[in-house]
Amino acid sequence: MSRDPDSLAGALLGLPLFLKVLVANCVVVLFGVGLGTWFTLTFVASPNGGEIHWSAVAVMLVVGFAGSVLINALVLTLALQPLHALERTVDRVAAGDLNARAQRVLFRDPEVERLGETLNTMLDVLHEHRGLLQKRSEQVLAAQEDERKRIARELHDETAQALTALLIRLKILEKARTAPEIRDQIDELRELTAETLEAVRKLAVELRPATLDDLGLVAALEGYTDSYGARMPVRMSFSAEGFDDRDGRLPPQVELVLYRVVQEALTNAAKHAGAHTVRVELCRRPDEVVAAVADDGAGFDVEDVMRSRERGLGLFGMQERLALVGGQLVIDSSPGHGTRIHARVPSHTVTGL
Repeated sequence: MSRDPDSLAGALLGLPLFLKVLVANCVVVLFGVGLGTWFTLTFVASPNGGEIHWSAVAVMLVVGFAGSVLINALVLTLALQPLHALERTVDRVAAGDLNARAQRVLFRDPEVERLGETLNTMLDVLHEHRGLLQKRSEQVLAAQEDERKRIARELHDETAQALTALLIRLKILEKARTAPEIRDQIDELRELTAETLEAVRKLAVELRPATLDDLGLVAALEGYTDSYGARMPVRMSFSAEGFDDRDGRLPPQVELVLYRVVQEALTNAAKHAGAHTVRVELCRRPDEVVAAVADDGAGFDVEDVMRSRERGLGLFGMQERLALVGGQLVIDSSPGHGTRIHARVPSHTVTGL
């Protein structure tokens, strides 16, 4: 049965490198042995038409060809040792062994050795990032549990206690006999109900502000900074530039990321900065959207804080949120000189989401 030339060529091209080089060398050797034999028989062995011993010719061809193949196979095996070592390393990494590294072999090749060093460097970086990711994942889980504890504590300390007070007032109201007593109890119930509703509303706003969905980022941040300034002993200012109604709102994901970044920055300022003045600025430019938070507080060493388990998580969370929308967090701070945080989201991300 005839074989398709294209399929034969495809099969040859699909061979491993070792077999490709060996087949090519065998073809060259076979051609050389055949040509040498023809030349010997034609011009050397029988110039005057003497008898040709074909059995000897066949033995010479077979022995010469077999010897050449064996020598080529040995030389190629030794020459390809570095590549085989790289292949074994890649196979181990693919199987999940990230501790595998390319080892040096006896017959080294400078180019392949540099490739092995590059591979080892990449694996070292991958191992380091894997450890960092595991550490950050643990921190995220711990932060989630802390947030759940905070919400549970607020529900218990404020909402549950307020509801308990309502129940007590209702029991007192049941025992009231005169109209003035009933009116007094009703007034107190009305006040307690309003306080409870306000506490629930405050908790709901912290979890997910309805203003952000209904009115957009500018209105949501303006409301949040107003409430922040009302409950914190700082001078608070907010400004927004470039948010024209004709340009439309930002994508919901970008609005949520920038809102959370500003919220986290203000939380950090309240906990650690000891600032007297805090300024929040939003700016929408043709090439990017920027949310900036600046304070005149204590400041910090950025590298030390980013390495800290206790305080670095907030900044790391900002970076992770911005990375989801292709943004970047720029932190400018030093001890005693305040802090300036810029969250930048490029315009191609804003228009592409």
